Amino acid sequence: MCQLRQGDKFKLNDSQTWWTADQFVELKDPKLGLLRLHLWRNFHFQQSAKIKMDLIQVQRLNEDAVNQFKPLWLAWVGMDMPELSEFWRLYLRRFTVDHWYRFALASLHWTLPKLSTPEQCESWSDLLPLMTWQLGKARDIVRPARRRRVSRRRRRAFPKGG
Repeated sequence: MCQLRQGDKFKLNDSQTWWTADQFVELKDPKLGLLRLHLWRNFHFQQSAKIKMDLIQVQRLNEDAVNQFKPLWLAWVGMDMPELSEFWRLYLRRFTVDHWYRFALASLHWTLPKLSTPEQCESWSDLLPLMTWQLGKARDIVRPARRRRVSRRRRRAFPKGG
């Protein structure tokens, strides 16, 4: 539940509590179709009245302009919010960033090294995007190496520790 400083409640799941949006944009995305974005400014949560945020509702509509999906609610906390029509494209980039973080943590072992200083951590974190970029560039010239699987029976034939 969000509210203005004056105390008017705005419930995301109750359109009766919504007032006229401060900004409204309708646009056609080549992949997603017709999108309708509403922006309400200067909200805060009851527990954090000093932190302002803007609320954005994204609706994906069918060709008849009927809402066919559950609306997506987003919040913007920060200095300058981009134009509402550009905001949607920036939000879609988030998925690429999320997947990169997952890859960096799981495959590149981002948090594995036990580094001593903040400078070492920063250097390691600066190297990760460069490694990712080089791996991506090398993808076409490197043949995938397949590991040879050893059956359980053959594993038992080798003594442990030797």
